[in-house]
Amino acid sequence: MENNINKPLIIFGIALLLFVVNSYTPEGIEILGVEIKQVDFLSDIRSDDYYDSQYDEEDNYDDEYDNEEYDDDYETENDSALLEGKPQYDLASIIDFNLLTNFINVEADKLDNYSKVIAPASKNNLSGNLTQLNKFFNALKKSKNKQVRVAHYGDSTLEGDLISSDLRELFQKKFGGRGVGFVPITSKDINFRRTTDLSFSDDWITASFSRNRSKLPLGINGHAFVNANGSWVKMKTNSRYKTVKNFDIAKLFYSDAKNGAKVTYQLNGGKKITKSLLKGKGLNVFEVKKSKSKSIKFTFPTAKSANYYGVSLESKKGVYIDNYALRGNSGVGLKKIKKATLKNFNAKLDYKLVILEFGLNVLSGNKTNFTRYEKNMVKIINAMKKAMPNASFLLVGVHDKCIKKGSRFITDPAVPRLIKAQKKIAKETNIAFWNLFDAMGGENSMVEWVNANKAFKDYIHFNAVGAKEEAKMIFTELMKKYK
Repeated sequence: MENNINKPLIIFGIALLLFVVNSYTPEGIEILGVEIKQVDFLSDIRSDDYYDSQYDEEDNYDDEYDNEEYDDDYETENDSALLEGKPQYDLASIIDFNLLTNFINVEADKLDNYSKVIAPASKNNLSGNLTQLNKFFNALKKSKNKQVRVAHYGDSTLEGDLISSDLRELFQKKFGGRGVGFVPITSKDINFRRTTDLSFSDDWITASFSRNRSKLPLGINGHAFVNANGSWVKMKTNSRYKTVKNFDIAKLFYSDAKNGAKVTYQLNGGKKITKSLLKGKGLNVFEVKKSKSKSIKFTFPTAKSANYYGVSLESKKGVYIDNYALRGNSGVGLKKIKKATLKNFNAKLDYKLVILEFGLNVLSGNKTNFTRYEKNMVKIINAMKKAMPNASFLLVGVHDKCIKKGSRFITDPAVPRLIKAQKKIAKETNIAFWNLFDAMGGENSMVEWVNANKAFKDYIHFNAVGAKEEAKMIFTELMKKYK
């Protein structure tokens, strides 16, 4: 009989060798078109001195960003904090995977005990052109009689209506407003979305920055949706936030409706009512009114009847913050929203403040020359300013993000450099800048946020408690300037 006792040892030896080789693999190496990501399996046994040479020399940073155009291949859907409703952790925190099963209950408990969380820093971190914020502040003074609309753009940090939901509640409590604002037709964050219970049929065609084979005209939220026969979408409020537990108006945004296009809607599970949609290429809004409604369902009987974008749940007055979370986006993807589209949506929504919160997806390996990124973002922001002339603009700097160095987590050396680039972007576009990195505590502050249960153990993304704290900081800083 053949003796196979050594085979497991051989397999183990090969695996160990591959792990060691991977620990020394340079960034950017590709095999058969797949990039090999370095994971340092030796980090826990190496001394910190080994890593010092990796970051202390200025010349170690490459200039690859100078040659990048930041096109489609730069936008990715793989680096979200929350993917398909589940928190994503890196290998360094794999030991904590057992926490996932209790994630929802744990986060709920944290929010219940939010009053125990350390208060945000009182330092004012707003800079840049603060005078242009007066467009927003002047609109707030009229919020008792008119709508004040805010567009909150960001990457995966905003998914699930994180940050936006708490910021919305703070503004609505002070300035009025009832309703969550803009909600997309479909979304990948439905399992952890905090404000609106969103459900939909599984036959929708979805177009986005990264996937738009049919070349559909993307909406202001960076998406477009096309229905099949009988496709439906339902939006139902919940009681997590008092100011969005009901609404008076539901607005369905669509374009390019075909002749004979119809929609059937049900308010609060009641009678089905069928109406015709306006045909034509321009952006149109189908409006349903009923005071203090809690749910609405739209059904579309005829396939490909129009391009649909989303539904706004609102009332006639007060503040509305539209959450536009763009998973895996660096911010440059916004260039794919046509200027005419921005103008058309803004004609319906009349934004008074645009918040841009990107950066995590720009950080990659040792790439720290952000010249090309600056140029692209300056062009995008200037185009948005022209399309939304009545809006103030606020650029939020990237927050702290940590990498593992030996047995410790430290601030990614690229973070301060990106913040410097973002300040330049704000200066060149003449808008306001808020330094979230400083506001949360500066260098290595993400470690403190993780230890305080305000961020995930990927040392990159805030959890619900951290998101709530950031919202409170933004609100506090803006209110300091409001007169």
